[in-house]
Amino acid sequence: MLAATLIMFTLTAVMITRNEEFVFRDEGRLVVERDQADPRTVIFKWRSEVDVPMARRFAEAFDEWKSKSNHIIIDLHSPGGVIHEGEAVIRVIEDMKRTHIVDTQVGRRRACYSMCVPIFLMGEERLAAANARFMFHEPTAYDYFTGEEVKEPEFEKRHTSEKFFNRYFVNSKMDPVWRDGLRAEWRGKDVWRTGQALMDEGSNIVTVLE
Repeated sequence: MLAATLIMFTLTAVMITRNEEFVFRDEGRLVVERDQADPRTVIFKWRSEVDVPMARRFAEAFDEWKSKSNHIIIDLHSPGGVIHEGEAVIRVIEDMKRTHIVDTQVGRRRACYSMCVPIFLMGEERLAAANARFMFHEPTAYDYFTGEEVKEPEFEKRHTSEKFFNRYFVNSKMDPVWRDGLRAEWRGKDVWRTGQALMDEGSNIVTVLE
């Protein structure tokens, strides 16, 4: 019985991973839909890495829809990606928020990992399903030309990690006590939470549980 249960959990994990890999192959395509319940609300659906051309896609879509809406929901399902592109996306969202209400969302069995989390934190309301998955980890340096991971000296890695943490988490709506716990927990490892856990722990990362 125990062996059968373990096999079932393993197969479920493999199926989820393969499903995510399939969805994440969207290769930078942004899907824009009008909310059927509210014609003044527009949903931006992103199902890919945080990488070029994400910021440009968001900026183009906002230019097209800003006069037709007053509320934008950014629906995310992403494994994370490039910090530089994530910063560019955040600047576009900051521009949106000057004139529009902008919320973020991670739906049922969807994921928001790594650089996706700072983008999610940009929402006024931050909606997530109970089984939505979030992952936090220290930034990793990659060679621009080869794409291979760069082994930084420990002091440089700590400096890069602190810079990332201060830029995206200290200057956010994340609960300060929960944030301090994350700072201690994420050293050298991935930190996983569901939407339900983030709500239960009072992180203030998720504000509405769907």
